[in-house]
Amino acid sequence: MKGGQENERRGNSLLLGMMPADRERLMPLLRRETLAARRYLERRGQLQDRIYFIESGVVSNLETGDIPAPLEVGVVGREGIVGASAICKLLPQRDSCVQIEGEALSLERDEFRRLLKGSPVLLGYLLRYIQTQIVQFSLAASAAVRATVQQRLARKLLMYHDRIGSDDLPLTHENMSIILGVRRASITHAIHNLEAERWIRAQRGLVQIRDRAGLVRYCGPFYGVAEARYAEIMGHRA
Repeated sequence: MKGGQENERRGNSLLLGMMPADRERLMPLLRRETLAARRYLERRGQLQDRIYFIESGVVSNLETGDIPAPLEVGVVGREGIVGASAICKLLPQRDSCVQIEGEALSLERDEFRRLLKGSPVLLGYLLRYIQTQIVQFSLAASAAVRATVQQRLARKLLMYHDRIGSDDLPLTHENMSIILGVRRASITHAIHNLEAERWIRAQRGLVQIRDRAGLVRYCGPFYGVAEARYAEIMGHRA
């Protein structure tokens, strides 16, 4: 789906937060790319050619291992990268698909590996990022068990809102069904209830955030923990 007009490129937090010397070595190797919706940036078990530092939009980490339909288990935006498995010399263990279109700075996997080999500081920094992904995945699993469908939807809307910088989230019922792994009827019911509280407004192919603070209060412990731990682990906020 396309991002709203407010979906501006603000820079990738990992690039902005790394040591200046590492960033200076990395920048000349980067190529700007437009990431179209539904484009797969990596596939499970397949060696990808490029690493992506996301600048805008949202990429879904999809698990397809034991079910026929994909399920979103994590998201990546301007706080992270797609292709983190290359840091550990591993093949991707899940699919990564662009959910909301945006832009990224990318470089070849082999160039990325050479930079990591020449800079233990950069390697350590990016390994910390992998730890933030593990935190996000574990908290998503906790929410899947403990939170209601409505709370899970509110949590995901907040996570998307964080990453695209716009109150208008271009999400369809089909998108949200994949994101939560529930039937579309359940999504429709949850959206109607969140609309009744005036926290969101839903139109065809679009969810508008009207009261972010209300959504945060409603989510309770299911939103904010991963975000706080990202800041703690990386030493800066996304």
